[in-house]
Amino acid sequence: MDYSSSKKDKTSLIYRLRKVSVINATLILLLCWIFLFSTSLLFIKRYELRNLDLISTILSSSLTASIVFEDTHDAANKIAQSGARGMFSSAVLKTEKNTLIARWNNGTDNNHENWFRHILRNWVFSSPLEMDIIHSNKIIGHLTLTGSISAVADFIKYSIIILLVGVTVVISASLIVSELLHRSIVDSLRNITQLIHNIIEHRDFSRQIPLIEIKEFNVLSGDINKLLSEIHSLQSSLLSENQLLAAKALKDPLTGIFNRSAFVIHLQKLLDSAADKPFVLLFIDSDRFKSINDNWGHSVGDEVLKTISQRLSQFESDNDIVARIGGDEFSMLMTRLTNDSQVQHLIAQISLSIATPMILDSGIIITTSVTIGYAWSHALDTAKDITERADANMYKIKKAHGDQR
Repeated sequence: MDYSSSKKDKTSLIYRLRKVSVINATLILLLCWIFLFSTSLLFIKRYELRNLDLISTILSSSLTASIVFEDTHDAANKIAQSGARGMFSSAVLKTEKNTLIARWNNGTDNNHENWFRHILRNWVFSSPLEMDIIHSNKIIGHLTLTGSISAVADFIKYSIIILLVGVTVVISASLIVSELLHRSIVDSLRNITQLIHNIIEHRDFSRQIPLIEIKEFNVLSGDINKLLSEIHSLQSSLLSENQLLAAKALKDPLTGIFNRSAFVIHLQKLLDSAADKPFVLLFIDSDRFKSINDNWGHSVGDEVLKTISQRLSQFESDNDIVARIGGDEFSMLMTRLTNDSQVQHLIAQISLSIATPMILDSGIIITTSVTIGYAWSHALDTAKDITERADANMYKIKKAHGDQR
């Protein structure tokens, strides 16, 4: 046996063992990554929210003077300096009377960002943070900050990159470890299968599988050796029994003549050699057989079928065959006939023989008849073709004489 391609063969044991190892290692890595990633993401979200709240508190304090003196230039500078450090993505500063003091954003349009960043922003910062600016216990302005998700997005990106690198490393490592751990298992099983293959190929059942270090395989080898010994001792008797069973399988148990299976086999052999010499197929159907069963019982019907079989067999020569193909239907394959007149003469003889009263073992006298159709073999005929022609010819004759069945 050729094991050179077993590593690539998806049905081989070594391929499946490697696949299990890779799946297990990858699944464990993926589960660990999901756990750590989700935990880290939750902590980062919490950190970003607290950080934005802290930034808004510090920035609102530094902007108090700018609002009091309505210094828009100073307010814009302070907000821009903080925003440039990536502390937030946009900021709006208004007075208590809703007068715009300063506005800043990092140059990105949150309304047109991609779906991933949109979902991420809504998850981390469900809404902008609004902070009241208080001076002398009075609200003098409002600061609205929109958090930046750049850090969170970078974390997700690098986490996925690390995961992909980790999966690659784990798959490579698992393949190497799998090769080392499973080599003895695969080699032991390979030795067993190779020896069994050689035994089957050469029919040498005297060979025995040697002992193997792995306990389970050693037990298997012992059982196989016992089985080989039994096969060796029973081989001769099995061959003779098989020949006997094969012969019985081709016989009709009621009449003792050939059955449908034997008929099909013989018909195919004749068709394969029909180009050298044509033959004729007779399709024979017993008339009024149902009434015989209804009036006299099935045991009498069985005796009638046996008698018909015996009388048909009288017209059988060396290369011919008579078969019961089912129920009260029979077929004959005749190779000695050469023309239609000979066929008609044979049909007349068969009909006369069957019409002779039957004295059954039970003492009952039965008179019956048969309808016979026939078909000659043609070049390129199949078994179905010639059978259908003979069957159609038989039913045409039966219909012409009135259906007597």
